[in-house]
Amino acid sequence: MNWRAAAAAGVVLASISAPAGAAEPVERYTVQRGDTLYDLAERYFVKISDYRAVQRLNRIGDPRRLQVGTQLQVPARLLRTTPIQARVAGFKGAVSVTTAGRTGPAVIGAVLPEGAVISTGPNAFLRLDLPDGSRLSIPSQSRVRLGRLRTVEMTGVVQRELEVQGGRLESEVSPLRNPRDSYTVRTPMSVSAVRGTDFRVAYDDRAGRANTEVIEGKVSVTGGAAATDVGAAYGTITTGEGVIGPLSLAPAPSLANPGKVQDEQIASFQVTGPSASAGYHVRIATDAGFVEVVEETSSATPTLTFETLPDGVYFIRLAALDDNGLLGLPATYAFERRLNTLRADAPVASRDGGVRRYKFRWQVGGEGERAYRLQLFRDGDEAPVVDEGGLAAQELTVTDLPPGVYNWRVMSRTFARGSYVEKWSPLERFEIGR
Repeated sequence: MNWRAAAAAGVVLASISAPAGAAEPVERYTVQRGDTLYDLAERYFVKISDYRAVQRLNRIGDPRRLQVGTQLQVPARLLRTTPIQARVAGFKGAVSVTTAGRTGPAVIGAVLPEGAVISTGPNAFLRLDLPDGSRLSIPSQSRVRLGRLRTVEMTGVVQRELEVQGGRLESEVSPLRNPRDSYTVRTPMSVSAVRGTDFRVAYDDRAGRANTEVIEGKVSVTGGAAATDVGAAYGTITTGEGVIGPLSLAPAPSLANPGKVQDEQIASFQVTGPSASAGYHVRIATDAGFVEVVEETSSATPTLTFETLPDGVYFIRLAALDDNGLLGLPATYAFERRLNTLRADAPVASRDGGVRRYKFRWQVGGEGERAYRLQLFRDGDEAPVVDEGGLAAQELTVTDLPPGVYNWRVMSRTFARGSYVEKWSPLERFEIGR
């Protein structure tokens, strides 16, 4: 059942409105031996005089006398915090960062502050690393704002909040060590909060919907006052009417012969299943962590092609898009790209006096030292009438072939990166008349 059908079937939806009269956020601190409100204010509060507000809130008679083991409630706004560094680990294509009203290009290694807005263009990508090992991936055609990125000095609580203003954000969150640590991704339609997981959040302003897709772990998705827990391999859709789901995500796609060396002019992969009614999202990188992304695209068909891919070792990650508009579970494969094209030209016939000559030529592409071998078969014979190896030139002339139908092929033996690779061209047919 797709999300439109689910809404029509009477699925109970949560309200989008915020809860009325929400209490002021507070942090809790367990009193240690020797603590006083004065000392705590000096070490942890924004202003020392803020101890009075904490004294009133906790109904403390003497700020110099605190009972060991009791918990103090401290308004979060009164506490000093340390910024969490969000560092640009890698990017590709047109990526801009807007901070304090100024927009500039992304820079590897740059630390982005709270409030920074990251925008990626077509076939672009950016990855941010956080100090605890969490990774944020922002794919093409996306806009993400960095919200609160702070550690509360008094409690060590880590607070991370991001906003997807358009497109998609993919998060790999390290397990949170403190029960009060938080990692929250907001859109204008939803709030997704996690505790150590791998998940994606997307927002489409024109469609008025937000998607949350959980790869590992668990996410709590809020579309108003009510929250929906979403486990691994499930997703939700949040609209102005509420949260729909959890809905099963499409399984990870499979590739035919993914370990084959991609040696043709156009690198090509074939998805063997399961089928995806709405196509596939594909990403290629030079590293398994997908920091150095070189290609990112979508394909409406199970045939995936890439025209400009230099030689090297790569990783490809793909996921299927379903009728609900949810992106499914990903599959990752490693492959080698080694351009080694071989194309046979049509034979050229000529006559020199009484001698008939047939010139066989071929074209190659890619790096490496090559030697060639040509085989020529008379139609119906198993043994070749010509079998010439060790050729250095990309042509061979054969004389005085009798009339008949022939098939020929050529093999290139290429030495590159310390090894030999042999490749045969398909059999080519030609006929010699009387």
